[in-house]
Amino acid sequence: MAQGVNTIPCPRDVTNEQLMKILNSSDPSSYRVPMSIGEGRTESDKSGSPCTVYDVAINSEFFKKVEKDVLFQTFFLTVVFEGLQDKYQCELDVQKSTILKNRKSIGTLQSHRIQIRDIKTTESALKAPLIEEIGEKPAPVTKKPELVYRMRREPPIGEIEYLIAEFKIPASVEFKDLNLEVGEDRLVLDSKGMFEMIDFFLPCSVDQEYIDAQLNRNND
Repeated sequence: MAQGVNTIPCPRDVTNEQLMKILNSSDPSSYRVPMSIGEGRTESDKSGSPCTVYDVAINSEFFKKVEKDVLFQTFFLTVVFEGLQDKYQCELDVQKSTILKNRKSIGTLQSHRIQIRDIKTTESALKAPLIEEIGEKPAPVTKKPELVYRMRREPPIGEIEYLIAEFKIPASVEFKDLNLEVGEDRLVLDSKGMFEMIDFFLPCSVDQEYIDAQLNRNND
């Protein structure tokens, strides 16, 4: 999963026309994208099946550009796929990639090491790698505390009628600092960066008309 980080340098700002000229020039490696590719870890996909997840972090401003511009998005995905194949010796097909909407990460983000990647050739990725690892250095990562939560179902066995998610919110967190989103099959709870974002798939589809949230301040 790709995400923007301010501590990672932003690549040189170029237009679509300039990017195309660079890719077709005799020295395409002159345009480099600083990024961080994390170690693979096992998570569950939407269907509940195990899958391997790699966190990819880039500069926040460049991330916004990648989100809005199809050319830069295609270029960036190609660079990332080349990086994963070079680093972990795995076979990936960028043509079969799927971009998840309204989701920045899967599971808990891992620690990263900053890397500089550039283009090796203007030909197809099948003929030669598009990027080259120049170097890396440790990037300071501060692990955020995690909220304690539990998920209950009613009834305990048989067909699910209700799902109840309970979160232990510290008294220091105000109601306005919480952002809870519940989709048809997914729950996300964010606390404006004070704690690790909670993001997981639900074991069944839920009816949006019957979703309710309450904040109970007590000592339990």
